[in-house]
Amino acid sequence: MTTGRRVHERYDRQLKVVVVHEGGELQTVSKNISLGGMYLITDQQLPYGTKVELRMYLPALKEDVLLAAVVRWQKDDGMGVQYGSLRAREVWGFNQLFKESKPSTD
Repeated sequence: MTTGRRVHERYDRQLKVVVVHEGGELQTVSKNISLGGMYLITDQQLPYGTKVELRMYLPALKEDVLLAAVVRWQKDDGMGVQYGSLRAREVWGFNQLFKESKPSTD
C-alpha cells in the first residue's frame, strides 16, 4: 500500500547544479536535496520524463559528480528530479552534506 510519504528525508541545501540534457545545459540551484532526488530552482523547465544528468560539487568528495536523473514534476519556480542509481561514494557524500544541513519543512 502506498501512503504518498517520501522515502528519503529532504534537506534544505543550496548547491549549484548543472542539468545536462539533450538540448544543452541549464545552470540551476537546488532548493532541497534527498537521497532520492532534488528540487531545482529554474525558470527553464524540462518535460516530465526527460532523462538528464546532474553535475554538482559534493564537498565531502572534493570533486564534481555526474548523476543520472529523470524529471518527475514541475512547479512555477522549478522542477523535481529523481536520481537513477547512486554509487556508495555518492551516498556517503550526500550523507556528509546532510549532517550539516537542516531538514526541509516544505
